[in-house]
Amino acid sequence: MACTPWFCVGMGWLPISLGIMISATFVISYSISVGLQHVPAEFPYISDTGTYHPESCIFGQLLNISAALAFMTIYVRYKQVEEYNREASTQVIKVNKVSLVLGGLACLGMSMVANFQETSILVVHIIAANMCFGLGIIYCYLQTWISYRMVPFYTTMHSFRVQLVLSTTAASGLILTSIFAGLANMKWTGTDPTKWSPDEGGFAEHIVSTVSEWVLAISFLLFFFTYIREFQKVTIEAHLRLYTEDLEPINQVIH
Repeated sequence: MACTPWFCVGMGWLPISLGIMISATFVISYSISVGLQHVPAEFPYISDTGTYHPESCIFGQLLNISAALAFMTIYVRYKQVEEYNREASTQVIKVNKVSLVLGGLACLGMSMVANFQETSILVVHIIAANMCFGLGIIYCYLQTWISYRMVPFYTTMHSFRVQLVLSTTAASGLILTSIFAGLANMKWTGTDPTKWSPDEGGFAEHIVSTVSEWVLAISFLLFFFTYIREFQKVTIEAHLRLYTEDLEPINQVIH
């Protein structure tokens, strides 16, 4: 049976797998939490859908896997850019290294969000969310700039423009989420932040904040999808080097 190009050419399967895993995380945890009436159906915060048991277990496990896939995607992109610019712009190489570090920290934040629920350790949860979203947005902008520098030899102007729109949308979502979350909390009179009802004050601001967070998350997901076409041009090989019992390297390298 022949493989379809979208899933089997090069490393294109990696950002697709990331998209599937993140989508599954959101859909499953949302469905369970709403079904068990742990959160309202009207746009809860993403982390609210993974706060209570049993959905918190599923949310944490799947989001940890998503964080690992995200870092793999970021690393493959790093190696791709490095290879394309090995004998070209040193500025691109430096920015690419910085983006790898920031992207890795954003993935660490994603994993921490999964493991430290807001009802358990709120401070750590907030720090992790800022790492994931804040550093993630900087990563997206840096990679967008790199894409621009690689036009027209290794990418297209269309891809650059799409990445720029998605990065700006994500940044706007983060700003709106933060501002309206603060305004909503100032007006809120309830007791359970995961079950915000219209009569508790600040409900409109709360909805704007939660919708903005969902837009932010979807923008991140779509940004990684822009790598699919470029990753189809990339393959990765593992090299195995043998050593003697005295830990002396054997010259032969096994592919």
